[in-house]
Amino acid sequence: MAAGYAGCGSSGGDASKKEDSDKEDAVIPYDSDFTIGVDKIAEAMGAGWNVGNQLEANSGGKVNETVWGNPEITQELISAVADAGFTTVRVPVSYLDRIDDANGYQVDSAWLDRVEEVVQYCYNEGLYVIINMHGDGYNSIDGGWFLVNGEDQDMIREKYEAVWKQIAERFAKYDEHLIFESMNEESDGTYDGDPNKEYYANLNQYNQIFVDTVRGTGEKNTHRWLLVPGWNTNIEYTIGDYGFEMPTDEKCSAGESRMMVSVHYYDPWDYCGTEDLKTILWGEYGDNLIEVNGFPKMNKAKWGDESYLDDLFSRMQEKFVKNDIPVIIGEYGCIDKSSAYADFAGQIQGNRAYWDGYVAGKAASMGMIPVYWDNGFNGVYGFGLFDRNTYEQTQPEIISTILKAVKNKDPKAGLDTVVENKAEKTDEAHAYIGIQTEVYTFRNTCSDAKYGKDTDYFNTLIKWGEDDQIIDTGAKFTDATISADGTYTVSVDGYDFSSDSSKLNMLFVSTDFAFNNKLKVSDVVVKCDDQEIPIDKPLVMADDQGNFYMELVNIYNTDLAALDYTMPKNGFSVTFTIEGMDSVLAA
Repeated sequence: MAAGYAGCGSSGGDASKKEDSDKEDAVIPYDSDFTIGVDKIAEAMGAGWNVGNQLEANSGGKVNETVWGNPEITQELISAVADAGFTTVRVPVSYLDRIDDANGYQVDSAWLDRVEEVVQYCYNEGLYVIINMHGDGYNSIDGGWFLVNGEDQDMIREKYEAVWKQIAERFAKYDEHLIFESMNEESDGTYDGDPNKEYYANLNQYNQIFVDTVRGTGEKNTHRWLLVPGWNTNIEYTIGDYGFEMPTDEKCSAGESRMMVSVHYYDPWDYCGTEDLKTILWGEYGDNLIEVNGFPKMNKAKWGDESYLDDLFSRMQEKFVKNDIPVIIGEYGCIDKSSAYADFAGQIQGNRAYWDGYVAGKAASMGMIPVYWDNGFNGVYGFGLFDRNTYEQTQPEIISTILKAVKNKDPKAGLDTVVENKAEKTDEAHAYIGIQTEVYTFRNTCSDAKYGKDTDYFNTLIKWGEDDQIIDTGAKFTDATISADGTYTVSVDGYDFSSDSSKLNMLFVSTDFAFNNKLKVSDVVVKCDDQEIPIDKPLVMADDQGNFYMELVNIYNTDLAALDYTMPKNGFSVTFTIEGMDSVLAA
């Protein structure tokens, strides 16, 4: 996802001793006063970060800090996060098998010790820290019991109260830097349609039990900040007329509100949360990538842009922040999709940084606290900002963008939306015919380590033998060298395609030059022996490497119009006219 700056300090013995001394001085004493009120809490908490996929990790209903592939949390990791500039850490926690149902729902003291140890790591750096009940509330997790749609609600409420009583008692002496969050993404596990009102009422009861239980443990818990979510931490289901109720807090001794609302933000989901390599651009930054670098418009998210976010956050501000109820964006982020187009990885990551910065900056500008979701992983499905083994920053641009946006309370302060690094032009451009029949006789002209470009099989029409051995059909390919705007033909000849197939799976033209919107294709004709088939609207796009690509037949793509043809006895050709090559070719 890049070399980091985390944990960098001055060299030399004296400087190191001073740094260690400063960290010791930063430890928050248990008896410090609660001085941060509702008017200052957002500023104090600043930019936050999740140590995700750790204390909530589990397998088969058993909690295990490392079972999802991350190493144990260390002081060095938390110090690196603090050194980077984050001032709040959210620590998701699951309890599951660490609760003894046969012994009054007793929580394993060793597990509470570990949770407290991680909290202390954060205190050692002077950070705010949020702990919650995380994985217990999922229908999809083995051993999940904290379920709004569970059959025995009396048992659930009793168990929930017992567990939170023990958590609250364990941390009763901790000062205002520790915040309790009642639950995570609580729902019935269905995502179609509005929330079930009966189940939402159960969720509201849980939040009330949480508040009453924590306050009832006394000491500093009587005025601690408490954080509660609505249905699935969904913003619309929390601010809209779907059933969310803020719990009452009559036992709070602070003299003012000490309640917060938790929401998560991953919109649009096809951009933020899935490895859908078609949706890799977002917002104004994405528009600029389309304009400057020639990314296809189809690669941009079709909803959830800046105006959508602005409206949603504004409604949260009106409903909660302006009524002295701070809002924490407890999770937000978008996964790394830079593998979609390797030649444009920097631009794709830049767009990702822009999204992160926009969310964080907009939240801060409206008095809310953004807490980035980091799952510890980089690359595919990775939200990671840090390497949890080396403690280095893996995404310094994203970190810098978030911190600048929050500091300046400006969604665009961290990263300019003007896109530079326009794709370099090439001295020579080529086009190639690619094909696959229904029996998988093929030539792959795209990037493929076994059979594609730069392999020994690139100029071979491959047929499979009975034992899956490769047979060279002897077919000949004619590729095109494109030197200017004009008409070109690519073809495959010398093989009777009708001998073993009645149809094609794929027919396409690939290239070795970058796609951009200035390239225009017309007068496309597919020829099967003597049969000529004009193509009115060929599907033109960027391939997985960002290169110009034209699709003519693809049985796997339902958006592509069917082609009426007869399998030839000699071969196929594709003739096309292309314009705009001055955007590709060097002068």
